[in-house]
Amino acid sequence: MKTVLIVDDTKTNIDVLVQVLKADYKIGVSLNGKDAIQFARTHHPDLILLDIVMPQMDGFQVCRKLKSDPETRDIPVIFISAVDKPDHEKKWVKCGGADYITKPFKSRDIKKKINAHISRT
Repeated sequence: MKTVLIVDDTKTNIDVLVQVLKADYKIGVSLNGKDAIQFARTHHPDLILLDIVMPQMDGFQVCRKLKSDPETRDIPVIFISAVDKPDHEKKWVKCGGADYITKPFKSRDIKKKINAHISRT
């Protein structure tokens, strides 16, 4: 079973994603960027769902760190955010993100995107 790491500082958001994905994937959870980077280095998930707006280290900073590390650079990162700003697309593409999903999302849409990117790894 493939592993998806969910990174979000809001437990409610994590709980929703876990409910949507737990039947199809092993799930890892992190509440902040520092822990997410450590989890990725240790467990090598098949994909990371990454919130953008988090304290201390935002999702773009986390993605840049992951993509600069040979151990984690090939893990696809899908950004998830309630903020749909035009400049976010430039930022997630520039830092190496694979895709972007706006909250609220539909379960089938998020599964479709995850499956598309996991099948490429």
